[in-house]
Amino acid sequence: MDKKDLKILKVEISPEDKLKKALNKIKKECIKINPNCCGFETSQACETRFGGSAYSEKNDKAPICNNCGKPLTFVFQFREKYDKDLKPSGKLYSVYYCFDCVPIGCADEEKGQWAVVAHDNPENAKFIEQKENISSVLNPTSCTLSKIFILPDYESLENNHPEIAELCEEIDSDDPMSAYEDIGQEIGCEMEPCTTLGGYPIWIQGESSKVCPKCKKENMELVAQIDSEEAANLMFGDAGCLYVFRCPEHEDGFAIEMQCF
Repeated sequence: MDKKDLKILKVEISPEDKLKKALNKIKKECIKINPNCCGFETSQACETRFGGSAYSEKNDKAPICNNCGKPLTFVFQFREKYDKDLKPSGKLYSVYYCFDCVPIGCADEEKGQWAVVAHDNPENAKFIEQKENISSVLNPTSCTLSKIFILPDYESLENNHPEIAELCEEIDSDDPMSAYEDIGQEIGCEMEPCTTLGGYPIWIQGESSKVCPKCKKENMELVAQIDSEEAANLMFGDAGCLYVFRCPEHEDGFAIEMQCF
């Protein structure tokens, strides 16, 4: 058969398959924090957990809000690294927040209304209970960890990946967000806001960028998204989230954003 007589069949790729391929390229693996059992024991001092007594060592001072003068509330703590089996290592970071002043992370806010305290080598044997920062509202809650894949919220997708947003509109012009969420779930991504370490921030009120307090660069990375968690009786505003960012160049360069409905 002559080559010119051969018919080349073109396989049409559906918009849905195009969207799956595009989303698989931008999805990120992160760690989902699942509140588990209420209560606190000293053996859990270095664990990833909510509420109760933050990890503290001898001579540590209780963080105080610079605005109202009250002790900051210990909210959540997590480790710097987790291996493939989710075994923790590295520094332990404890997140404190003033629920009286309710900082949202604006540049002109009074400093010291929140804090991220680091301990280089945490050990249960070195733990000393710090009663000043224990909330009477939050339930001390242990957690289980799991690996998940996550995608940016739809507004961030439109801003940073408009070509992918166009695929969603091609699939469903009336409700492109639903098309996005449906395909995201099909490729195994968590599409609802939750407490995570790493991954993308799932914004509630719109995309934001943070500036490192040390070098003033806008290249901060999300290290934790702390959701309002019913099990821990934790609530930021009206079912909001606290986003914690760190500068990749300065380990003690942290910033926060609090958004709620």
